[in-house]
Amino acid sequence: MAQQQPQQAIHKFVLGNKELEGKTAEFQYDKGWYSITDIVGEERNVIYKSRNAQEAYMKWNVYIGRKKERPLSGKNSDADHGSRADGNRANDSREHRSRDFREKRDMTDRRGNNRGRH
Repeated sequence: MAQQQPQQAIHKFVLGNKELEGKTAEFQYDKGWYSITDIVGEERNVIYKSRNAQEAYMKWNVYIGRKKERPLSGKNSDADHGSRADGNRANDSREHRSRDFREKRDMTDRRGNNRGRH
């Protein structure tokens, strides 16, 4: 009985490709890495590489023009969005609701409700 050689597993997957301005952009997964590659003729140039799938997919969508680039999540400074003196009231209502919730919660504590603590 002949010994069979184990087959090599395929680790590389092309997740998307798109023709852009005389070149081809390719989005791929290979052994835990996501990459965006420009292909011009026989030349391949990796322009982005990450292990983070969500971040890589967002970069791919921006690169091919499907989506606009969004700023990183997190707190933005007043310089980006104006200050309250300029009429930015969006945060005021959120803070007001939050304060109302805390006051209501504190009232239930005074009535002897232990808020789920046993």
